[in-house]
Parts: sequence; structure tokens; C-alpha cells
Amino acid sequence: MRGQVLMADERLALVDKILAYVSSPFRLFAMVLMAVLTFAGYFVYANQDLLIGAYKESKKIPTIAEDRVEDAAAHLFKQSGALVVAVFKVNSMFGTRVLYRAYGKNGRDKTKDELDVGLFTQNDANNADVVKLMASEIPCGEYKSAQSEMGLWYIARGVSYTCRISVPPEPGRVVGQITVGWATQPEDMDSTRAMLQIAATMLSRSKQ
Repeated sequence: MRGQVLMADERLALVDKILAYVSSPFRLFAMVLMAVLTFAGYFVYANQDLLIGAYKESKKIPTIAEDRVEDAAAHLFKQSGALVVAVFKVNSMFGTRVLYRAYGKNGRDKTKDELDVGLFTQNDANNADVVKLMASEIPCGEYKSAQSEMGLWYIARGVSYTCRISVPPEPGRVVGQITVGWATQPEDMDSTRAMLQIAATMLSRSKQ
């Protein structure tokens, strides 16, 4: 019983010391900051294997063949009469979709380079298309309202119909995406889809 009383007294003394230390707002802020940093450090230490593993896995993920992007875009403009071609890098593990190159009729447009529009978003139409892309489908349709910041770029260039295809054009292995836009729906959709398949295959295999 006496030991318990002594322990209680020691705890009270410790609390008194802490309260005395945090007598000013600055000291309170410093103490909270130290607690947060300590927790963050412990979290990183306790999960270092998991974090290192995730980083290594991200490095193993294949990417688009960057040396074929210009060729693929030129192919699509020539063979499909496109108004715009946009090529994205996709990382499904981290949910990112980053613009790598965007082209209009007058050549490359760098204004949106490195823009991350996200993979799954709050836009239902976008999410439905992403599911189709992962199943190796080629979603096409009227583009009446922007699904992202890039969508505003498409519309500003006269696009009202788009198609998307994954890179590579295989189920479950999405490392990139090609979006192509036209003023109106192409007359021969079978030929258009075939041209998209060729472009996506080009971006799946480097020249080197």
C-alpha cells in the first residue's frame, strides 16, 4: 500500500514538472512538435522494411517506351486525323496518372507537362473508363464536359469525341495511357481502334 502511494506521488511530481515546463505557448508547441517527430521516427523505424519494399517495387514497375512517343503520336495524327494526342505515365500502385507528352495539330504543347490527373477520381465517367482500360478495352465516346484539368485542355482545342487505350494494351498491366481526341466521331471506328492498338504497342517496346 505504501509503495503504491509513493508511486502515485512520483507520478504527480512528474506531472507538476511537465506543467511547469510547458508554462509558455512556445514550450507547449515545442513539446508537441517533439512528440510528433518522435512518433514519425518510430513509425518509419518500425515499418522500414515495408517502406523499403514498396520503394523497390515501384522501381521495378515497367514504364512506357519514351523513345517511341513521338513516333506513336505522329502515327495517330496521320492515320486517324486526330486533333490531340496525350500520353500519360500510370502507376496503379500509387494511383497516379502523369502527363508525359501532349500534342496538338501544331506540335507539342508543354503547358501541362508533369500534370498528375490521378487514376481513380471523383468523376464517375473517368472511373468507368479506367476500369475498362484495366480490362484492355478501348473506351470511346462524346466528350461534352471535362473530367480533369487535361479535359479542359482537350475541349479548348475543339475536341468533342475521345478514345483511350492502355499501355501496354493488355489486361491488368497498365503503365501508361494514350488519349486521342477529335472534333467529331471518326467514321471508321474499327480502323481507329486498330490504329490505337498499334500506337499502344509502339509505346510498349523500346527501339533500344
